Amino acid sequence: MILEAFAKYLHAADPAVPASSILARWLWERLTNPPEALTDRVLRSEVELQFGRAYKRWENPAQHLTWGTSGVNFVGASPSGKRLVKSLYDFASSYEQQKWSRWVHGVKATDFNKLYNSD
Repeated sequence: MILEAFAKYLHAADPAVPASSILARWLWERLTNPPEALTDRVLRSEVELQFGRAYKRWENPAQHLTWGTSGVNFVGASPSGKRLVKSLYDFASSYEQQKWSRWVHGVKATDFNKLYNSD
């Protein structure tokens, strides 16, 4: 249910943006806006925002909204929450790998000739 909600959000997002950044934005929106669906309530009970290392606030640190940096981190509030965060991150990573794979399969050897023989 949660992966399905994130998948819909991911498919509607700009494909040029890394999937992990889209995941961070989606989690931020789900955790800071009033809950609209059951998935929002589950995420609020299973996932916590951590700012820096030792404290959390519910302010908008838009300049730090990245995954796994010293800014905003999303961590599981329980063992099941940790599995949920890992599953979401793994899903985003597999989506990114799928985009890369499709791009690689569309590239031909002659495409590289165009890059190096532009004289």
